Amino acid sequence: MPVEQYRSCKTLEELWAEVYTLNRRIDPGNTLIPIVGNGQTKIPKAMFVFINPTIRNSSSSPSWKGPRFPFVGTRQVWGVFFRAGLFDEELYYRIKHGTDWSLGFTRAVLNHLKKRSFYFTNIVKWTGSDAALPSTKKIATFLPILQREIEIVKPKMIVTFGHIPFTHLTKKKIVFEEYYQKVMREDTISSFDCQVCPCDARVVPCYFPVGRGNPLRAVHILSKLAPVLQ
Repeated sequence: MPVEQYRSCKTLEELWAEVYTLNRRIDPGNTLIPIVGNGQTKIPKAMFVFINPTIRNSSSSPSWKGPRFPFVGTRQVWGVFFRAGLFDEELYYRIKHGTDWSLGFTRAVLNHLKKRSFYFTNIVKWTGSDAALPSTKKIATFLPILQREIEIVKPKMIVTFGHIPFTHLTKKKIVFEEYYQKVMREDTISSFDCQVCPCDARVVPCYFPVGRGNPLRAVHILSKLAPVLQ
């Protein structure tokens, strides 16, 4: 579905209504709630684009009553952001030592993202029961929603995690090993044009920060961005 199908959505709330409708149509048996974008929703310093949510996100439960955003109830990603200088020490200490993600604590994390002018989202807004990568069909289905999301949010910078969001936003392929070595050698970040929607934001590639990616190298790349994101 081309992005034009979503141009009538003028707000994120209208776009999320389309996400919920789409999920019911393509996977009516899935009881997990799709995780939409959240954080600073108007011209954030950075939009961080991950791949797809999983059942490990506590807010994917239908019984969840609080705000929904990527990585609610998990630990590793918040550790990567903390070590890169992009997350609050006290909040991370509580996450690291097993603090229950109560509604109050979840709101505190979300408020911290807003305070830092960060916005978290996924390219695929469908929640799976495992950490498998989304199919090509699912990516094509949800990419126009991300395109419209970028147009509405208007981020100043887009940071993509892993090959999937980077390739689909820039229409380029990247060898992360070569990119990483260049970043470390030159002590500077290279960025790329976003090719799929009209926006001024440049796209910065980063290793995926958990599991299938490289958390340590993600820390190294994100730490290079910390001075401009303070």
